[in-house]
Amino acid sequence: MAKTYSGERIPGTLRYTLKIREGNEEHIVQVPEPSIQILTDGFGPEESANRLALAILLDFSKNPQISFAHYKDFNFFLAGLLSEDNWLLHSNRIHLFFKLLENPSFEKKPILSGNL
Repeated sequence: MAKTYSGERIPGTLRYTLKIREGNEEHIVQVPEPSIQILTDGFGPEESANRLALAILLDFSKNPQISFAHYKDFNFFLAGLLSEDNWLLHSNRIHLFFKLLENPSFEKKPILSGNL
């Protein structure tokens, strides 16, 4: 069954409430603020978005190795969506992300080059 993920930033913080809905069931996860203990990833809103991306991939894939390997790419794929104060994401976009990962022959062409 398809899932819907939504996030809401807790005002005055970089913490988020992540809601995961599948059918009539809803689960709520608190995603903490970045802390000084994570030296490799930095701080601030971008790190909060990375943490949300990781939480979503962990829930969706149930595979920690894949999730940790691709959460930053997934955040980039969503083009800043997870940095917003409120957002909604359907699992179809996560399926698309994994399909693009599986297709190594997918050629990225710059839009500005005119070579579409």
